[in-house]
Amino acid sequence: MKKRRILPLLLAMVLVLGLFPPMPASAATLYFTAVNNSVTPLTSDTMPFWSGGTLYVPYSIFDGSLNGIGVGLGLYTSYNRDSRTVTLFNLRQTLIFDLNSGTCRDDVTGTTYISRAIMRGGRPYLALGTVCSHFGLEYSYSQLPDIPQGFLVRIKGSGTAMSDADFIDAARNVINNRLREYTQSLNPAESTDPGPNTSTPSSPGGTATVGQDDTAAYLAFRCETQAGLTDILDTLSGNGCWAVFFLTPQLLEEGDLVRRILGDGHSVGILVDGGEAFLMLEAGSLALERAACARTTMVYAAGRPEALEERGWVCWRETALLQPDDAVNPNSFASGAVRRLGKENESVYVTLEGGENTARMLPALLRQLDRENYIVSVPMETRI
Repeated sequence: MKKRRILPLLLAMVLVLGLFPPMPASAATLYFTAVNNSVTPLTSDTMPFWSGGTLYVPYSIFDGSLNGIGVGLGLYTSYNRDSRTVTLFNLRQTLIFDLNSGTCRDDVTGTTYISRAIMRGGRPYLALGTVCSHFGLEYSYSQLPDIPQGFLVRIKGSGTAMSDADFIDAARNVINNRLREYTQSLNPAESTDPGPNTSTPSSPGGTATVGQDDTAAYLAFRCETQAGLTDILDTLSGNGCWAVFFLTPQLLEEGDLVRRILGDGHSVGILVDGGEAFLMLEAGSLALERAACARTTMVYAAGRPEALEERGWVCWRETALLQPDDAVNPNSFASGAVRRLGKENESVYVTLEGGENTARMLPALLRQLDRENYIVSVPMETRI
């Protein structure tokens, strides 16, 4: 009995420590995935990503019948869309991720952990460290020597003896082939297949790939209160768009709200103002950790951001700040907003003041952005 009490505590410690691995550094990073000694296909729909300092992978990667290479880890997975739960199990253990509550539960012991699943591109992603710790798997994160912006995420079961360095060397040709296939999928015209391709490929994170005539648009919401936030989140979810929400330290104390934002696949940053920036960042970081066991390096700060950036913070630098009022028509607001952005830049960074007016304008703005070939992209920490 004493052993059964200690194990959940040890697992909880491992999960918390696993939330803080090194952050990726490149905006164009590609994440290859390997299970044991096999490299999975490189696709936009299943590429791992980082959120809040945690590495996420699609739930299907752990199941040999779903991961595209037939290599299993002794686990089976299922996703129930009605209950919004993801279940992983073997003969001895079961772990259930609840997308609604932002938690996961050991179905054998009943222990609940704050480790959320994230929906991205209609697919649940799970915290890699959580799953590996629970089921006794190992994982590694290695830079690829021949691909400067490429990294290999390797998940290993028991009995996998080949070192990461030896595996990367042995899999060199396979990795290059995966990269070639991925590149061709993003540029169908260069493929050897002469048939027409009318689909729009996806980029990492589930957003549409930015083409030659498109402009990447990154959205941020500057929120001092919860007003309009539920409607904003519903609109983004309905349109398959993601954003970063800059919340005050006080708003970051609202655990259900923060878990909803993160659980929907959005990013969270800290909103600071005035001369107490570092104190506010400290308070915001602690609040975010308490609410969701997550962290962020993104910050929205008035004034000169150099002092914050020198300490490792990623400061949002906006192209335009939009502050709609209740007198303007949504379609007029959207047209005027897009005119302000122009098309001279490869990317635009749009900040919207949170509130009911923004919630009312957002559907029209998203339609207008799409009409003018702006591709709303995931504003990850590595992209701003």
